Amino acid sequence: MSKLNNLLNKFLGETSKHLVKTFFVYGFIALSIIIIKILIAQLYGQEELGYFTYFFSLVSFVFLFTSFGILEALTQTIIKEPKKLRSLLIIIIPLVSISTVFFLLITILITETFNLNPPINNFWLLIVAYVCVTTLFYLLYSMFKGIQRFVEGATYSLINRVIFIVFIIFAFIYSLDFFYVLLSFSVAILISFIFGLPRIKKFISPENFNVNLKKFLYLSISLFLMQVGFYSLRFLSEIIIGVIVDFNSLGLYSANSSITNVIRLIAYVFPVVVLPMAVISKYKLRKSVKKIILLLIPFSSLVLVSTYVLVPLLYGQEYVHLTLPIILTISSSLLVLYSYFNSIFVGENNFSSFYVKIILIDFILSLVLNTILNVVMISSFGIIGAPIATSITIIFKIALNVYAIKKLRLRKKLTKENDNT
Repeated sequence: MSKLNNLLNKFLGETSKHLVKTFFVYGFIALSIIIIKILIAQLYGQEELGYFTYFFSLVSFVFLFTSFGILEALTQTIIKEPKKLRSLLIIIIPLVSISTVFFLLITILITETFNLNPPINNFWLLIVAYVCVTTLFYLLYSMFKGIQRFVEGATYSLINRVIFIVFIIFAFIYSLDFFYVLLSFSVAILISFIFGLPRIKKFISPENFNVNLKKFLYLSISLFLMQVGFYSLRFLSEIIIGVIVDFNSLGLYSANSSITNVIRLIAYVFPVVVLPMAVISKYKLRKSVKKIILLLIPFSSLVLVSTYVLVPLLYGQEYVHLTLPIILTISSSLLVLYSYFNSIFVGENNFSSFYVKIILIDFILSLVLNTILNVVMISSFGIIGAPIATSITIIFKIALNVYAIKKLRLRKKLTKENDNT
């Protein structure tokens, strides 16, 4: 591990010591998700795999709105001022509670009114249970990231996946309805939260400090827009496939993406580590991106080949698709680059009119352009239209973030020069 750390340190700099360890844990998380999907596919069927994928994508997307960037703002704030954790919690808990209730009611109203959910009784209860316990868990996880215990926080995510795997097997043995399989996911997250809670208590200072609420809310809004902009690239496609096509097709899509999403694992690690570290560090774009690409090309190629081998082996021949893995691999690789640029942009910069403008444009690209492209492409080409639509959106988003980073860095440089004269 020390040799690997030294090698990546040479490629990525000081941040690599966090990246390598966090990526290692996230690797097991990715593996656990693959195991979850394989178990559901083998024990329950392709349509049920579609149900699970739709459920996970929907509740994950809804959670972005219920948390409203507040939990990510907590991380950003305490990484600079850890003693304010207690004071922040006093503010955050009521805010998150209000946003959770509000957006859950909207979600249930929309999905029930337009009959968007799978044919599972009381599906709305599953949505409520998952979002509520996930809010508790990510409050804990955000605190771990804020005190720079990235690995420990990620480990609890792994624990809840492992518990869920046990529940899936248990539910199958006792012939439980698929409703209880999905409900057990929320139970697993709750158990993981209970295990992790005592570990964070010692980092909470008993003192109270003044918190600039206006500044905190500005930060949370910008991070909310960033989160939606990032995660909608994944979740919207799967939700739209379930609504426009069918859940069997979504099951096939999910099986193939479960392997190619290993590439996206890198993209998910960057916001965990690079974003908070960018608050106190400055990354050299050209040099670091070149090194990321040199690592990404062979890694993505290996994942692509593995997809063609592993999907029929693990899921079955009925899940094989000729072109889908190629387009998914391209889309996932582009997401890694976008994640890196976006993490630097958000981490380096404070709230300003130009910063907000870029975040809003990025948000619109993800939510509006990406949705329109997905609807059009999926309607025209079926499931392969989803990664095509996502790839087009990501290219626009990469260009936007590179432009914004360079523009804001130039402004800071000119301001500093003027201050020195």
